[in-house]
Amino acid sequence: MSSSLRRTPFNWLLVNLALADITFALFQVPNHILTFTPPDGTIGSALCKVLTAGNVAWVGAAAGSITLVVIAFERYYTVRCPVSGKGKLTKNTVKVIIPACWIFAAAANIPLFLVTKYDKKTGDCQWNWPEDWMGAANETSWLVLLACTPLTLMIGLYSRVVYELWFKPRDGPEVVCRYKGILRVRKRVTLSVITVSVIFGVCWITGLLIYVLSYYDILVFGSASHAVSDTMFMVNSSVNPFVYALLNERFRQKIKAMLHCTCKSKRYSPATHEPATIIHHKHQLNTK
Repeated sequence: MSSSLRRTPFNWLLVNLALADITFALFQVPNHILTFTPPDGTIGSALCKVLTAGNVAWVGAAAGSITLVVIAFERYYTVRCPVSGKGKLTKNTVKVIIPACWIFAAAANIPLFLVTKYDKKTGDCQWNWPEDWMGAANETSWLVLLACTPLTLMIGLYSRVVYELWFKPRDGPEVVCRYKGILRVRKRVTLSVITVSVIFGVCWITGLLIYVLSYYDILVFGSASHAVSDTMFMVNSSVNPFVYALLNERFRQKIKAMLHCTCKSKRYSPATHEPATIIHHKHQLNTK
């Protein structure tokens, strides 16, 4: 990819979203594939807090939720205020926003790190809340602050963006012709991020509702419900690259270019960095 394309503020936000998805998958998926029994004592509790219980994965999940809201605001101001530049993200602004996303995400997960303990009887890591209402309050706050509120903001912002791009009448054929290419690109990018946001809403609302209902004893939080909720979160973190590949032509072109460069580099000998055909020709000369 070209340097200018990689370094735009919008693409830095996409990179941050990808890092958030990778963080969630890296610390959550192994818990459903591998079986690991932490040692007893302080080491076991430390491993539970950092690794086994998947608390770091929820930091990535929260960072991804916040990043999606920032992307929604970026799309809104880019489409609604293209000339004035109001609300436009700069590189310096993104350098502040991205660390702030992770700091807020880490702060939102402090309660989980504090209550995670190793249960010697079950041989598993548990969220040991001092009172039952604390766990219910934590899950409810996640549902409201990191799922419902972001989803409400994204619906409001993207509804205005969709109207601006697809339904707002244009004045005169010259204006339509002049901005036709720009509108086509913005529609494609906006469609990608809206699709990602819809997947986020479906997966997060479903997953967090299962957690919340289990704490209020409305739903029995057994292995099946736990698997469903975590699967919804994992689906959300895994489908984003496929969405961009299917809906974003520029993304597909850059991936193809990267793969083409990789395949092209394999035609050269790693020892001499010369094409294989040249090496074969030299061998023929030496045998004469």
